[in-house]
Amino acid sequence: METQIHIGGRKIVNPNNILRLKGEINYTTIYFLDGRRKETVATTLKKIEAKLMAFPHFFRITKSTIINLNCITEAHSKKVQMSNGECIIPSRRRGKVFFESIWKGKD
Repeated sequence: METQIHIGGRKIVNPNNILRLKGEINYTTIYFLDGRRKETVATTLKKIEAKLMAFPHFFRITKSTIINLNCITEAHSKKVQMSNGECIIPSRRRGKVFFESIWKGKD
């Protein structure tokens, strides 16, 4: 499996180093695990999401946010806590699918 993806411009990253992605209109900000580095690229979240399909540990939790499932420390009925301490509130529809898949995996 390929370990690098092209995210826009001349930027290539390892998806395993991504904490989350935040889309805003035609731009996407990629937040990395180290907490100090982030990149903003002129590529839509939808295009980057298509490239991340080969990596099953990414989930689009809201219309504008994709998270790395390996970086979740806690998941409750209304929020998801990431390894950097950030809390993300999932959308109703995507949150329902997300929490059903998490609880199904614990059986």
